[in-house]
Amino acid sequence: MFARLLKSLPLIVLGTGLFGGVAVGQDYQLKFKPDNPDDILALKWEDLMSRADLDAILNAPPVSHDGFGWEDQLSESSPENDAFQKALQSFDVNPDLLDERVLLPGFIVPTAYNDERKVTEFFLVPFFGACIHVPPPPPNQIIHVTYEPGLEQYNMYDAYYVLGFLSSQVVRHELANSAYSLQAEHVELYDY
Repeated sequence: MFARLLKSLPLIVLGTGLFGGVAVGQDYQLKFKPDNPDDILALKWEDLMSRADLDAILNAPPVSHDGFGWEDQLSESSPENDAFQKALQSFDVNPDLLDERVLLPGFIVPTAYNDERKVTEFFLVPFFGACIHVPPPPPNQIIHVTYEPGLEQYNMYDAYYVLGFLSSQVVRHELANSAYSLQAEHVELYDY
C-alpha cells in the first residue's frame, strides 16, 4: 500500500494533461516557448531514482494496519526490508539524467530569498508539504534549485514547472538533503 501510494502520489498531485501552451514530451505544457525544445527531457519523479531504489520502493514489504507504526514493522532484517529502508534514504542518482536539460513539475520549499523577497533557492519536491509537514522524501527525490531572477511565490500550494540543467551536486540543509541540483533557466506555474 505504502509503495503504491509513494509511487502514485507525485502523479496524482501533478497529473499531466493537455491545457494549452507548448508541448514538451509527456504532455507537459508550457506557457512560454523554450529555446531548443527538442533538447529538453520531460521527467517524471520516478525517473530520478536509481533502478535498484525504484525496484525496492515498488516491491516494498507488506505492512499491516493493526495498531503498530509501519516503521516498527520494518525493523526485522530481510532483503526486502533492508532494500526498502536504504531506498528511503538514498542519494543514488540516475546517471543517464546528469548534465541534461530537464523539465519537471513539482512543489517549492523555499531555502533562500533575495533582497526583494523573491525565492532564489528552493527544494523542488514531488508532493505538497514535503520537508515541512511530513518527513522529507529520499534525497534522490529532492532537487536543490537555484534561480537567480527569483520567483515571487504567492501560494505555497501551487505546483511549478522548472526547466534547467540537472547535476548530482549534493546539498545538505536543515530542512532536507538533496542528491540533485539544478540551475533553473525558467520557472513557471503549473497550470492544470
